[in-house]
Amino acid sequence: MNQLTSTLEARMQDMGLEFMAAGLESYLEAQARTENTLSQSIADLLDIEYIPRRERAARSRLKLSGMPAIKRLEDFDLDWIKGGLTAKQLNELASLAFVPRHENVILMGPSGLGKTHLMLALAYKACMTEYTVWYTSCINLIEELGKAREQGRLRRRLTWLRKPHVILIDEVGYESMTREQANLFFQVVNARYEHGSIILTTNKGFGRWADILGDEATATATLDRLLHHSHVFSLKGDSYRMCTPVKTDSDSGGKRTAA
Repeated sequence: MNQLTSTLEARMQDMGLEFMAAGLESYLEAQARTENTLSQSIADLLDIEYIPRRERAARSRLKLSGMPAIKRLEDFDLDWIKGGLTAKQLNELASLAFVPRHENVILMGPSGLGKTHLMLALAYKACMTEYTVWYTSCINLIEELGKAREQGRLRRRLTWLRKPHVILIDEVGYESMTREQANLFFQVVNARYEHGSIILTTNKGFGRWADILGDEATATATLDRLLHHSHVFSLKGDSYRMCTPVKTDSDSGGKRTAA
């Protein structure tokens, strides 16, 4: 390594360009064997730093999202769905165009149709596309906000909930809420309204949200904001889980057990 290369490496390290500094010598050797233009050579050099940084940032966003699992859109079996979501609509969702428009996505339908899979897959792609994401179940969200209110931190928490580009709220409607809990849920939706996207899964039609939220007025106000800028998909079909392959367990007297 000559003196100039050593100086360049040192300056790159001082500037925090650690990947570029580490790969500089081998990069220069490779460039000596090419006929690239100056602009292409600069672009290739910058990629040494840019690509690993982007990948590292994406891993950080995934870790901070709190998502319980990594799911991918290519693994979502659209052919299993018998209605409520077309290939064209899925491609539009996959474009993530709803995120910069601060629009919501509501995935509705019975258990076992892949609503959570689709939500997590969209969120995974969002993380890979430099959007921030935060996941919670509806039950955990309400419990967390209840504690924040008791500790005098509710306003601060609601302010934080406006920050992620996308918030995932899973399993809305699996348990009914008290009026106080419903009010907390409304405040989340209100805080996000026209500030950021919500992807929400629910097993209840909107006509039953008054029962979920325990109050007609709160349900109306919540749905008014939630649905104003939203894409609603009411999925239809048979549960994946009910069709799990079975096998015979010879050790249990020939009983059929889930594979």
